[in-house]
Amino acid sequence: MSFLRVPPPHTKITPWVPDLIFIPISRAFERLGVYFYNRVISKTEIGLLHKSYNPKVHGPYVHHRYYGKLDTKLFDVKLSELGAWIARREKTPSAFYNEFMRNIWRAHYHYYSGPVYASVVKTIFRFIFAYSFLNWLVKQHRYWEVKKCLYHW
Repeated sequence: MSFLRVPPPHTKITPWVPDLIFIPISRAFERLGVYFYNRVISKTEIGLLHKSYNPKVHGPYVHHRYYGKLDTKLFDVKLSELGAWIARREKTPSAFYNEFMRNIWRAHYHYYSGPVYASVVKTIFRFIFAYSFLNWLVKQHRYWEVKKCLYHW
């Protein structure tokens, strides 16, 4: 079992060939990510809290709450005021995205979180799904040859 022995001192160990290829590529991707973050993302408001959010006033941050200036709800707007109401809306892509994500968080908060939904049945099905998926992942190589031959059956 020579591969378990420690090599003698001053032995030059050459790196494994894929490491010679993948390490420089991964470093290049890392540098590109840093460059993109410094030049693009850090100059935007991506991932930041809302400008109007004040922890001393609002308390803990809630994803589905709008911290901007409150306005009349759409269902409370009269037909004659509809044009003015639409004109007051922010129509940028980031505003649409933020509203979409607030609604996603609102649905998650109201329908999918909390102790009411932590049922035994849901937990059992999650374990069954995880077990099935991991088994499929481990055994999928057995079906590669079957996939090639399905046409001839």
